Amino acid sequence: MADMTATTMATYLPEVWSKLPTITYRTNTVLVDLLDHRWEPEIGVGMGDTVNIPGFTQNDKANVTKRTTFGTGAGLTFNANTELQTQLKVDHMVYDAYRMPAEMSAQRMAQYETLLMEGIGEAIAAYVDYDIASDDTNGLDAFTAIGTDNVDVTEAVIIDGETNLNNYSAKLDGRVMVISPATRGSIMQIESLRNMLYDKSIGNLDGAKGAGYLGKVLTLDVYMSNNLEAGTSGKKNAIFQKEAIAFAAQQNLKVVKGLNIADGLFSEVVGYMVYGFKLVKSTFGSELDGK
Repeated sequence: MADMTATTMATYLPEVWSKLPTITYRTNTVLVDLLDHRWEPEIGVGMGDTVNIPGFTQNDKANVTKRTTFGTGAGLTFNANTELQTQLKVDHMVYDAYRMPAEMSAQRMAQYETLLMEGIGEAIAAYVDYDIASDDTNGLDAFTAIGTDNVDVTEAVIIDGETNLNNYSAKLDGRVMVISPATRGSIMQIESLRNMLYDKSIGNLDGAKGAGYLGKVLTLDVYMSNNLEAGTSGKKNAIFQKEAIAFAAQQNLKVVKGLNIADGLFSEVVGYMVYGFKLVKSTFGSELDGK
């Protein structure tokens, strides 16, 4: 006696393609919005490849002279500033491209191209975030490091990073700490820091802060990102004030599509972005090594 099985009946067991796809969500993107965009309007399309940012010597009490001969009209001592400039170059272009035979593009599910174009945008945004985090010269990893690789971040180390900002008179507005999911786990084990995040987020988490926002610790807005650069075993988190790094997108994300007849007959779609970023104030940040 033999029974029919799924194997013997395979020809008569139809498969159905659902019209409701499942989407693999990509990493959240947070870093671009945390940088200094003041010079972006000056480097639009057709405006060259470099913004020359003039520096200004900050007024300092060391330049002030106290008269020792009050009431005599003695001659003045003049200060001679040597002003410098910083060049913000737009020299990054990233893209994500796909193509398929034209006959296949005519037969695919209607929502596939929409999902493909959305995915292109998400992938490029994630790449730019990682680029900012891991550029050895102008990224978050260019700051002086504090903390220890693959070791829980402590309250004392976070205070060191904040103290560095205080020492250089970094503005209170725009101070951020960007951490990995694992470092968030480290912080949540510290009762005082957990209470700070809880106090600032319960019932009133500021949606205007953008993706990844967790709350506030000390003077720092805390964001979580899984686009941070890996250390030897852990992650390179960061504490900084937004004026530390200038960012300019000359061409924001743009997705185009068309037909290619030179190679055959293909339907092609590509997304690209043109941008640049520059470490302007290296003292306005710390690489925060941890998990």
